[in-house]
Amino acid sequence: MMLSLLGFSYIAFCLLALAMFSHHRVVLGKAPSEKLSRALSIAGWIGLALTYWGCIVGQGIAYGSIIYFGVLAGSGLLVILTLSYHAKLMPYAMALTAIFSTTLLAIS
Repeated sequence: MMLSLLGFSYIAFCLLALAMFSHHRVVLGKAPSEKLSRALSIAGWIGLALTYWGCIVGQGIAYGSIIYFGVLAGSGLLVILTLSYHAKLMPYAMALTAIFSTTLLAIS
């Protein structure tokens, strides 16, 4: 369950990064429109909220909150590394993470 939450928060942080003009331009080669940027930002925040909900449901409010911040730190580091070293591969990494996290969630 925790690995799937890590994957979902990675996707949410990637969406938030793609909402920024500079990151979107580096990853996809063009700047996003204002509407697309807003949609990516909203989707990213919803993803982070759902990750928090998953941590609380799985571990309770006390431990779930602590685990949530650990998951945020780990997934944030992964997004930074992805943007720094292989920015063009971010869409593929997001797709693989979605498949992997959904599979893990279905198994558990």
